Amino acid sequence: FINPGTLTIDIVDGSGVSVVSPAVAFPTTTFSFSCQTQTATFGTASQKVKVSNPVLSGVKVDINAQTPASDNWTNGSETYSYKDAAGSGCTNGQMSISGGTFTQTAGANAPTHTLPGGAFSSTSPVTLMNNTSTTAWEGELTGYTLSQKIPAEQADGSYSLTMVVSAIAQ
Repeated sequence: FINPGTLTIDIVDGSGVSVVSPAVAFPTTTFSFSCQTQTATFGTASQKVKVSNPVLSGVKVDINAQTPASDNWTNGSETYSYKDAAGSGCTNGQMSISGGTFTQTAGANAPTHTLPGGAFSSTSPVTLMNNTSTTAWEGELTGYTLSQKIPAEQADGSYSLTMVVSAIAQ
């Protein structure tokens, strides 16, 4: 008997070892009286998303804040949003994700997939990968551009936001 295995997802380094505390760093910006957009890369050679799908089903890989209903970028009592589209994202802040690359690392057949990305809104996640084929595979997701709109006159400080990447069989 052959056990079908388990769908897994992890953030790994270039050697395939789990990264204990993965992080994405946006560049430092200066206080501004205007809305600003900062970009960062999610999925680098040293911190890539590894998906193992031995279960012969489609897979959807999503990213969202740990607690989407209440989480914000936070620095002590100062906050701004990652999911508010008001004013084209400039009123309260909004993050979007674009680009991305899927590299298959194992499996005989290539999965049918898209890398949709999009903007965070309300409590909805952003889909990094949507795989609709029923083939077993392993692969890595890299090279996503995160674009965060920072509201005008946002207080200075070091802000953080905890996010979670999940893989859902479909």
